[in-house]
Amino acid sequence: MTATARTGRVWFVTTAGHGAGRAVTAAALARGDRVAAVVPDEAARDRLLARHEEHRRRLFVRALDVADNWSVNATVCAAADRFGRLDAIVNDARPPRPSPGGTAAGDAAAPVGWIPEPAARARMESAFFGPLWVAQAVLPLLYAQRSGHLLQLCGSVAPPGAPGTALDRAATCAVVALSRAAAGEAARAGVDISVVGGRPDAGALLRLVDGAAARRRDATAPAPDPASPSASASAAGHGAAA
Repeated sequence: MTATARTGRVWFVTTAGHGAGRAVTAAALARGDRVAAVVPDEAARDRLLARHEEHRRRLFVRALDVADNWSVNATVCAAADRFGRLDAIVNDARPPRPSPGGTAAGDAAAPVGWIPEPAARARMESAFFGPLWVAQAVLPLLYAQRSGHLLQLCGSVAPPGAPGTALDRAATCAVVALSRAAAGEAARAGVDISVVGGRPDAGALLRLVDGAAARRRDATAPAPDPASPSASASAAGHGAAA
């Protein structure tokens, strides 16, 4: 592992070039944390680095398609090597916004009976398999650390029903179900997994991670020995205050 300062939390943020990912990246860097950021292309990488020029020593940026399992694993390994660990993963699992005039996006929003197979597969690759590959890449690392927090940003978790949203809602429901099952598995290893709906701001996500970490520390802190001098002094101090 390269020699870097071991202070502050290390974040791994997907879709860091816009929306919640960009906001979390900025907020984490502003408070002194380190960030491994994922963006979709080299142009977005250059923009993100230019935006945070003063924090370059604490910012690692890679351009990749999260639907490419091999690239996701390679990027997670590179980020862990750069910073020594990963503490919080913000995985934006919300379906991508369609590009203006994009025919594939339009096909994916067709009524269920008329969605072409290529459009359906492409949508599920980005909206379901992408989040799955990220989770599979980071969870073994968090298990080995016996610490860490994976946040799955899933947008609306309301039941499907609106016309033209069948694939997006199907992917969202699948990610939610997957994440809730994984949360039960991960809890035994000291790892937190949260499903976050709606459009939370960066401050709310940072507080969620900070709060979960504090609860983990409190739960694992050893109880004071009543026979120890420090415990006796503490008890005496409480009695005096009362």
